[in-house]
Order: sequence, then structure tokens, then C-alpha cells
Amino acid sequence: MIKFKIFWKTLLYTFIFIGIFNSALAKILEFNQNDKIISNYFSGIISFDNFDYEKSQVFFKKMDKGKTTNEKYSSMRIQSLVNLEKYQEAYKYSKKLEKIDQSNFNSDLFLGIYYFKSNNFVKSKNYFEKLKLSSNRNLVPEILQNSLSAWSKISNTQNEDDLSLLDFSNPAFENLTIIQKSFGNCFLKLDNTANEFIKVINNDKLNFSRYHFFVSNYFYNNNQEKDAINLIRSASEKFPSNLLINQFKKILINGEANKNIFNCNNSTHIIAELFYILANVLSSQEDYKLSNFYINIAKFLNPKFKSYNALLAENFNNLDKHNQAKKIYKQMYENGSVYKWYSAKQIALIMNKKNEPNSSKFLNQIYKTLDASISETFDLANFLKSNENYAEAINLYSNILLEIDQTNNLYPEVLERRGMAYERSDKWKLGEKDLIESLRIKPKEPYVMNYLAYSWIEKNQNIEKALKMLREANNLKKNNGYITDSLGWALFKTKNFSEAKKYLQIAIMLMPRDPVINDHFADCLWMNNNKIQARYYWNNALEFKAEDKLKKKIKRKILFGLENI
Repeated sequence: MIKFKIFWKTLLYTFIFIGIFNSALAKILEFNQNDKIISNYFSGIISFDNFDYEKSQVFFKKMDKGKTTNEKYSSMRIQSLVNLEKYQEAYKYSKKLEKIDQSNFNSDLFLGIYYFKSNNFVKSKNYFEKLKLSSNRNLVPEILQNSLSAWSKISNTQNEDDLSLLDFSNPAFENLTIIQKSFGNCFLKLDNTANEFIKVINNDKLNFSRYHFFVSNYFYNNNQEKDAINLIRSASEKFPSNLLINQFKKILINGEANKNIFNCNNSTHIIAELFYILANVLSSQEDYKLSNFYINIAKFLNPKFKSYNALLAENFNNLDKHNQAKKIYKQMYENGSVYKWYSAKQIALIMNKKNEPNSSKFLNQIYKTLDASISETFDLANFLKSNENYAEAINLYSNILLEIDQTNNLYPEVLERRGMAYERSDKWKLGEKDLIESLRIKPKEPYVMNYLAYSWIEKNQNIEKALKMLREANNLKKNNGYITDSLGWALFKTKNFSEAKKYLQIAIMLMPRDPVINDHFADCLWMNNNKIQARYYWNNALEFKAEDKLKKKIKRKILFGLENI
């Protein structure tokens, strides 16, 4: 009888659970259910969350026969369509939702964008105004909603007074206000446009390095080629790692084809840049889903601005979606020599990350297809050095030094890198000579001081001189884990164990996962009679990526301490 009661109680709870589950699922899905629909729904979500937009669309499309009114589903479907650059499908699906009174934030946003691009600014403004009423309006900053509405009106009226709509009171959006106002002046072809642009790039409070391209591009589009070239040359020297600037320099000076078409007389191009800015901010906050969506909206608005792909590839790279990243990087080869070289470097780094062979050979082959600059030769040499191809790296560094003189800012840096390559390939005297010469040309450079002094310590040379140099480097560069560790290690070598412990303790806090710093700190703990703690940090060092030689030494220390090492 008791067993019978337990059976019915279990059965009753099972039915209650199923009833609750189905009720909750019905509330979530809001469409007629069967096993296939539920399976496709969750499979689509999982694929979408895994940034596999192709697969998510396959599952979502299978649900077309169902009553597809669920907001989460329809929002994701629009995002994945946009991310696949199936913009016409995204438009048709958004209109379908509107027809059955099931619009959502993403559908209203895309329809507004779609009509804006078609120059139907009245209709686009109606959709942008609807965003303010959406339950999902917090998906994007309020400034985007306000900016889109403002640009719809400005584009429609062409009225200078409407530029005041771009004055946003929130100080957090000061940079966007400044950028949009300058673009607004250009769009309306006002006489003060050039001055407004110059104010942007001369702003000391905010980082507007990217906008040197837009100002130079404005000069070029207005037949002021000399001003465009002068500005882009200056910007390239000031921001040597900026792809957009350096590629435009190649276009203006070397005659390469322009694959970044932007015209600030076109408001569609302007709001494309607005979406890119917000995508960049979201990427820095690791919100890659929304960042990718905004990048692909920017690409829809201005498909001739190929630079947008760089951020998209970076997002996939950060997500360890290496195949997607590599695919985009390869597409970027067509954007010009600067983008080709940048993309090839990123692919080579991915190859290293995945332990694929021949990354150096691959990068070398791409290098040979370029009319390589000194900067690109330096990049290749650094990559070869980091991959322990020291002889090839040294050869390239030496070639660079033959082409430039000591007045070139790159000269001491090349000497430093060649010195490091010599040291790593057991040619210390040559390495020491380069490092000393680098410091003679550019004194008080803390990283060079650190490398030279640490090398002396490891070789039991010039210990007192190294200690003095490291104290100075540590004062110049506070809270740098490597330099603090070197100073602590120098003090250890001079048997000043108590002071050494103080600096090595700071170093381990700054870089807790570095195997060498863990090893140094453990040695110091042992000499300060903290032997249990010492073994803890030696064991720690073995958990992290360390060279085999170091691991072998640490294993002996764990067994025997420092007495027999």
C-alpha cells in the first residue's frame, strides 16, 4: 500500500512538473509547440549565442511554419540575418512582423535604417521615434536613438538650425557630440566646415586620432590635395599604428586604390560611422553580439568603407572564433597593402595560437608580395624573433640599421630588438653592445635598462651596476611586473633577501601567473626561511606555461630546496 501511494505521489509530481514546464515554455515561446519547433528554437539560440549565424538561420528558418511571434526569437533572427549580410531578408522579415503587429526593437531599428538609406527620411524618423517606446530600448545608448532621429530630420530639412538637435547634454557623450556636429557642418556644406574639423583633431582632451583620416579625406574630396597629403603625413608619424591613416597615406602618395569611400555630404555614411563608433565601444566592453550587429549595420549603410571589417575580425579573434576571423582577414587583403600586412600578421598570430606550423614562412611569403616599408620589415623581424628565428631576425634588423641613421626614432628600438635576439642566440657580447648603444642614443629607457641589467644579473656580471640601473628603471616605470621582479632578483643576488622579498611580493601581485616570477619569489621565500610557502609557489610555477629547462630546475627545488641546486 505504501509503495502504491509513493507511485501515485511521484506520478502526480511528474504531471505537475510537466504542466509547469509546458506553461512556462508556452509563455516563453508564444507559438504552437511540437518537438521539432522546440528543438529548432533552442538549437537556434545556442547557435546564435555561439556566434554561428549560418547555423542559427538554418534552425530559425525551419520555424517559419509555426506562429513565430516570440520577441526574443524574432530579435535574434533579425540580428543573425544582418550579421550574414542578408539585408533584404532582414527587411522582409521586419515588415512581416510589422504586418502582424509583432514589431520589436531590432525590426524597428532596421526598418528605420533601411528607409534612411533609401532617402525616405520622414518614414525613417517614424521608426526611430518608435525605439524610444520599445521595451528593449536599453539595448543601445539613448544617444543612438536621439542621433538617428536628429539625422533623419537634418537630412530631410537641410536646415542649419536643426544641427542643435545634435547637442547632447550628457558629458559622457561629448566626443560623439563633437564628431557629429563637425560632420553636420560638412553635410550642410557650411563655410566653417574645415575649421570645425581642425578643432576636432586638435582637441587635447579626447582621442580623435581616427578623425585625421576624415579631415584629410574631406580636403581630398574638395580638391585640396596638398593639404590632404600634409595632414595625413603628419598623422602617420604621430599615429604609426593607425591602419586607416596609413592606408590613406598609401592612397594619396603611392596611388593605391581607395577602398574606404566616405563622403560627409552623405548622411548615410555619417550614421554608418556612428554605428561603428558604438560597435567599438561595445567591443571594448566585450559585448560582441551587439558590436557585431552594429558593425554589419554600418557595412549595410556604407558598403564601400571596407575598414569596418577590421573590428569584426578582431571581435571574432577575441572570441577565439579563429576560422571566422581568418576568413575576414583574408578578405581584407583586397583593402590595400597596409590592411594586407596587418591581416597577414593577425593570421600568423592565430597560427601560433593554434600551434600550427610554418607561421613564420607564411608571413615571410606575404612580406615578399609587398613593396615593404621599414616599418613592415621591422614587424617581420619582431615576429621572427618572437618565434625564435633569431638569425633571420638579426639579418633584417641589420638591414634596417643600414637604411636609417641615428636621428631616426626607430634606430634605438631596432638596436634593442637586435640586442635581445643576439642574447637569446647566445651571442651575448654582441647583444650587450647593442643594448648599451641603444641606451646611449635614448637614455633612461626603462625596458632597455631592465633587459640589460637583468641579463647582467643572470650572467653574474656587473651586479652592483645592474642593481643601480634597476632601481632607476623601477622609479621610471612604477608597478611594472617585469621591472619590479628584476629589481627583486638583483637584490636576491646580492643576498639582500629581506628587501628582495618586498619587491618580489609586489611583482607576484602584479603578475601572479608568470612562472619565472613565481620561481624567483619561491627562492626568496626559501632564503627567508618560509620553506612551506616556497614550495607552494614552486608548485604554482609548474602550473603555468614555462620552458622545460625551468620546469626541470623547479622540480628539483621542490624535492631538495635550494641547498643542492
